[in-house]
Amino acid sequence: MAASRKQKIVDEPTPFKLLAIASSLSISQMAWHASQNCHLSFKQNTDIEEQLGFPAFTDRETYSKNPISLIGNKSNGKVLFPKISNIDYILEVTGECDNQLVSELLRNIRSIHGVQAVVELDAKQIKRKEPFCTE
Repeated sequence: MAASRKQKIVDEPTPFKLLAIASSLSISQMAWHASQNCHLSFKQNTDIEEQLGFPAFTDRETYSKNPISLIGNKSNGKVLFPKISNIDYILEVTGECDNQLVSELLRNIRSIHGVQAVVELDAKQIKRKEPFCTE
């Protein structure tokens, strides 16, 4: 009688990067300016909005292997991530991405009038293991 083999299925988490943005702009204005300055093509993402209850825009076309989402951290008096309540928006880059892309996004978003600060955010800080926007 042959011994049966057990195989373990390992589900590797999807890598992602997060940028935290403090801004006086509305999410629509932020999405428009980020689209212009970062050469992105944001479209409203109703899937994320329904899942979270917070506004979101996603570009799945510019970097086909790296969907980029802009997610509001505040909406109707609620805060998505209370630990970073001073942050207005989260920019999420899904998938493996090089540091050059993140550096370009940081630089281009910093240049938007109405953005007070933008920094790379450690996902562990907000207890996130998976991206909001899947590839």
